[in-house]
Amino acid sequence: MKTIWRNTIITWLAGLTACVVIGLIIGQLLGVLLLYVLGSLYWQLYQLYQFHYWLRHSGRAAPPEASGIWGEVFDAVYRLHKKQRKSKRRMRQALTRIESSTTALKEGVIMADNQGNLEWWNNSAAHFLGLMRPVDRGQVITNIVRSPEFFRYFSQKRFGEPLIIKSPAKDGVYLEIQTTLYDKNDHLIFVRDVTRLHLLEQMRKDFVANASHELKTPLTVIKGYLETLDMFKDSLPKSMQKGIVNMSEQSERMEQLIEDLLLLSRLESDDKREENQWHRVSDFVQSVTNATEAILNDKHTLIVNIPEEARLYGSYKELYSVFSNLIVNAIKYSPDGGDITIKWESSEFNGVLSVKDSGLGIDPRYIPRLTERFFRVDKGRGSKTGGTGLGLAIVKHVLLHHDAKLQIRSEPGQGSTFSCHFPASRTRTDNIPAITSHSETPSNVQE
Repeated sequence: MKTIWRNTIITWLAGLTACVVIGLIIGQLLGVLLLYVLGSLYWQLYQLYQFHYWLRHSGRAAPPEASGIWGEVFDAVYRLHKKQRKSKRRMRQALTRIESSTTALKEGVIMADNQGNLEWWNNSAAHFLGLMRPVDRGQVITNIVRSPEFFRYFSQKRFGEPLIIKSPAKDGVYLEIQTTLYDKNDHLIFVRDVTRLHLLEQMRKDFVANASHELKTPLTVIKGYLETLDMFKDSLPKSMQKGIVNMSEQSERMEQLIEDLLLLSRLESDDKREENQWHRVSDFVQSVTNATEAILNDKHTLIVNIPEEARLYGSYKELYSVFSNLIVNAIKYSPDGGDITIKWESSEFNGVLSVKDSGLGIDPRYIPRLTERFFRVDKGRGSKTGGTGLGLAIVKHVLLHHDAKLQIRSEPGQGSTFSCHFPASRTRTDNIPAITSHSETPSNVQE
């Protein structure tokens, strides 16, 4: 590069020197110099014109013939163009392969911008959601998938858990939608056909509900005979008396288990849900403590910090099951002399019910599984406490119905704190009378 510039400068200076000599000889120094400068300027402008003309025609042809620095410029730009074309070709091939592979996926893939406007989708997504090119390109996805559940899921950005909805384009098809944010909050949406899994889950729910319902009749008969035998147990041998007592206890536990299973089935199917109303939070706590006097002895200290003006919007029976399960569990698993603290805190963002006990605590590795049905950290706890193992599963489903979530904090030897976080739309703090319904108090207060 330095050699080219040196040669170019030397050539220009040599021409300038020759013009000076010629000008002195003929006595027209300024005229000759002016002609030389104009000629040099014309040459540069001509080369610049060739360069511009070549670029305007995409630079695909061979560069114009030129010597010196302009020849080097033409060659360098031509090499850059060739390298750029190769890079574009490789990128185009890679994009084509990616598009071909995503098109072949059985799962639907959708790309949308940060506002939810559709940019690209594969054939599976078009099949599942009824998308059409190019009509739907640029449309907001919530205008295409007209489902209230999907609108809440997408507008509130609840992308932590997948959403299952009915396909808007295929009858009888259920879709699982999982969304990931990337780049500048753009959306990458995966759509999967989960019809088979949904039907299997529905069959399981129906089986549990039907089996639980059918078990109620024979269990009622068994309980009736046990109650009759209990009336005359004093005339029976002691070995039989003990058996009758044990059978009565287990029949009570089985009855509670069936009631909890039926409640879970109703919660999962959303059947016959009670109308939501405003209720005083303190009324729930008072009702639960009144119902648990039999297990709440003088050795436990119950600390209640519930503002009288705190209100909660929802189903009374379902919310009562949340309060009862959490409070009863805290009482049962707190040792003698332990403290149980029930507290309500509210802010402009949410309302939080927390129940804290002074029990043995729970190993953090087990906490994510506590809301599973029949899961127990200690397999012997159920028989000791009379629980069914469904209490926290019921709590989880009720909170989902009320747009709330359960948070569990616990350390071995430090007790446990169960907190229910309700959104601000379901809480308020005022003195407006709340509607309470104590005519029917749910009985599902087991773990």
